[in-house]
Amino acid sequence: MKLDVLRTMLLAGLLMMIGGAYGHGLIQDPPSRNWFCGAITKPDQVANGTAQYPVCGQAFSATGVDPNAGYSFMSVLTHTTGRAGVGVRSNVCSFNSETWNGNATPWDQPINWPTVPMTAGSKTFTWNISWGPHFSDTQEFRYWITKPSFVFQTGRALSFSDFEDAPFCVLNYNDATPNANPDVIPNPGAATFQTRCNVPARSGRHVIYAEWGRNQWTYERFHGCIDAMFQGGNTPTVDAQIALSPDVAEFQGAGSLTLDGRSSTGSNLSYQWSVSSQNPSLYTLTNATQSVATLTLGNPQASANVTVSLVVSGGGSSDSATRTFVHAPAVASQWFDLGPLTSESRTLTVGDRVSVRTVNGSGQDAYWPTSPLVITSSNAAATAWPLALAQAVNAANGAVRIGVLNAQSQVVPQSSATANRVYSQTSADIQSAFLQVTPPTTGNGGVTVTPAVAANSPYYNELQLRLANTAPVTALSATIVVQRTQGVSVSGQYNTLGSQIQQSNSSTTSAITYQYTLASGVTLSAGTNRTLAAQFGGTGTAHPTAGDTWTVTYTSGGTQYTQTGTF
Repeated sequence: MKLDVLRTMLLAGLLMMIGGAYGHGLIQDPPSRNWFCGAITKPDQVANGTAQYPVCGQAFSATGVDPNAGYSFMSVLTHTTGRAGVGVRSNVCSFNSETWNGNATPWDQPINWPTVPMTAGSKTFTWNISWGPHFSDTQEFRYWITKPSFVFQTGRALSFSDFEDAPFCVLNYNDATPNANPDVIPNPGAATFQTRCNVPARSGRHVIYAEWGRNQWTYERFHGCIDAMFQGGNTPTVDAQIALSPDVAEFQGAGSLTLDGRSSTGSNLSYQWSVSSQNPSLYTLTNATQSVATLTLGNPQASANVTVSLVVSGGGSSDSATRTFVHAPAVASQWFDLGPLTSESRTLTVGDRVSVRTVNGSGQDAYWPTSPLVITSSNAAATAWPLALAQAVNAANGAVRIGVLNAQSQVVPQSSATANRVYSQTSADIQSAFLQVTPPTTGNGGVTVTPAVAANSPYYNELQLRLANTAPVTALSATIVVQRTQGVSVSGQYNTLGSQIQQSNSSTTSAITYQYTLASGVTLSAGTNRTLAAQFGGTGTAHPTAGDTWTVTYTSGGTQYTQTGTF
């Protein structure tokens, strides 16, 4: 498969990850399960009858699978050293991906998956990593194949016992010497890795399981399966080619493009066009199964990447190609659309930590806000946390904004479960964005938090968090939320750790928030009687303290913990 990218920047993320993890890439050629069902066919296309591969609907709608999980096709990952390092897992194709909390993903479902023709011998496997182009810390690629005696059965999930114990291909990579291994070809401009392996001889239907692993800085690893049909002999070669007319790197406003696949080669060819974008409603494909198709484009509010894909099949073989261009509004905008913050209405759990992770053109991550938003009972609702996260990100006045773009080119946060989108400044080299939701860590890391209420005078009350830690704490973020009632105001704030703690407070019409953070470079040694105090005062009826919330996030022993509760 060839990836012909028209702009000098890397591919942007086509879809926002749904849920709490990361998102980087997958095998594009030969197409993996999550390329067929995810990158090409998406859940909404199954629902509206436009799916190129209708069988994907069986995977997306399987029992126990989130119906929106198919949009996270690029996020089948773990933070492990993979099969060779930690042994086997119950779900093969996802390797018990943490994106799905170790449960079966759509691509683990035992359906009759689309297959690709395969022959023994040299074969190139192309990884599309445009959702997080991490070249600098890529370490290796590994491939396993099912045993010669394997018989594929619809309705029976794969097991690692179906596969050979040893990988048939292990390819090492070091970005300091990117040309050292001739069987690994990095292409930063196209955001791909091409890896060349010798595929063992097989007959009939088999499955190839693959891993792309990053090094010790993250041990992030991506997993996928290819359903291969071995037919014996030499399979006729198909070569997919795309031409655009007009041939542009950037298309402005509304109009149309001619998509031409007539330069593709092979015998008895059939064609299937598809388009991926951040705003599918702006794009219409006509003649999608012909060699020449037309893409009609509406006028976007902000710039975004659009990727056109072509799958060409014939004579028992297939190939695919993609072209990517920037679709800009008719009137220039300072914003680049990175997609929806989330595509599903989702209530979070108190103690969850939420942020947006962006990846730039060099594969470097950044987090917005720098410290995750910690979910409390006051902002856990499906319409509340997106607003709170957007407000926290936008307050930093950085290169990223969350909200809805208005006519004045302002990105305005919304109290909505799905309306908010992620934008970056067009001058920033930000390629993709992912929602990251991290659940609270179990245990307490040696830290005990005790809430207390003190009535210090007739004029104000005081909420206290008392910390006792038996292990050093290297990071601390504590929040006390006082539910506002009429006449209640900030009276004061203090802590018993002095300059080791930085503190602040803010008020809204519904709550007062007191924030405490460990000063930069400070390690909190073991000790007791650490008090973080929030004072509030008011007139008239005494302030009701029941239900006032507190959250403490801290790092102990290299692990981050969250404790939360009510006074």
